[in-house]
Amino acid sequence: MSRTNYVADTWLYHNEGLKEYHLLFSNPKEYLLNFFQSSYATGYNGFFQTNQSYWNDLHSNIMIKLLSIFDVFSFGSYYVNVILFNFLIFFGNIGIYRVFAAIYKNKKIILVFSCFLLPSLLFFSSNIHKDGLLLAVIGVIVFNIYWGFHFSGFTFRRLIYIFLAVCFIFLLRNFVLMAILPALFAWVIAEKKKVSPILIFSIVYLIGGVIFFNLDKISPKLDLPEKVVQRQIDFLNLQKAATTINLKPLQPSAKSFIMNLPQVFNHIFMRPYLKEYHLQGFLLPFAVEIIFYELIFILFIFFHVKRKDWVINNPFVLFGIFFSVSILLIIGYTVPVIGAFIRYRSIYLLFILTPVLCNIRWEFFASRLQIKK
Repeated sequence: MSRTNYVADTWLYHNEGLKEYHLLFSNPKEYLLNFFQSSYATGYNGFFQTNQSYWNDLHSNIMIKLLSIFDVFSFGSYYVNVILFNFLIFFGNIGIYRVFAAIYKNKKIILVFSCFLLPSLLFFSSNIHKDGLLLAVIGVIVFNIYWGFHFSGFTFRRLIYIFLAVCFIFLLRNFVLMAILPALFAWVIAEKKKVSPILIFSIVYLIGGVIFFNLDKISPKLDLPEKVVQRQIDFLNLQKAATTINLKPLQPSAKSFIMNLPQVFNHIFMRPYLKEYHLQGFLLPFAVEIIFYELIFILFIFFHVKRKDWVINNPFVLFGIFFSVSILLIIGYTVPVIGAFIRYRSIYLLFILTPVLCNIRWEFFASRLQIKK
């Protein structure tokens, strides 16, 4: 199987999938075994590396192998594969929607928009790429955990679904797994303990931050800040894209991470700027989209619901916010390409925007405009 690192072009995934599809019939043994073979002298080392690593290539190889299976049913048609792919991804959207619908009752119109129709989410998750698969497995995890706590309990089948989805995240993007585990841990504790969920999440993440910057004292191999720094270096060493921007060099220290935080928040929550469309024309709609989200946050600040009506100090809602922000921070620290971090962040914004949209007093605007409910 090709070990090329495919970054954005779904047609390249498709073409490599066709090669694997033909290999399935010409050499079934090689088809089954090549997924587990490393072509590098370092073997199976380099778990966190972004190049020259079996684990990094595995992300793309999963996509290629999945498409080769789709080709059996689509006879190699790219467009049929897109339909099959989106059929799988839709389960993730539905799972997340059902959880939010159980929390924010009578907000279905808002939830349909935030869980299915956010422009960048809709665009990037529907393409044949890893982001859609991540959305699907995250949806499986959150739906089964929420339903396990609040409805049917944790059956053996439900636990298997959660376990398999977590394993798939490990194979697909290991740094996402590193971010979701503390959020899941805090969520479980918050469901079990009769304590303010925001307090539990704050304590878990405070302890997690201390551990993050001190694991290297146990073993140099566990130096997680160094892994993030190396990931930034690897991205900076890639061939420059049209939308490449400058990043402040990161050092493996708490001080450096804190000093770089303003730049990270700017990149993740403010860019692309409208003026940056000249870099690539496709940035313009995403610049308009991010401005729209900023306006929504302003509305939330000035027109949020009364404190007693808030459904924001909820274990699942806090899980989504803490998990998404931690992922977005990793993206902001390491990715120097606007086009790339627009795609990466697209599937996580819904966890932040949904509670914001659902806690705005929309009836205030309806009454001012004399719109009948």
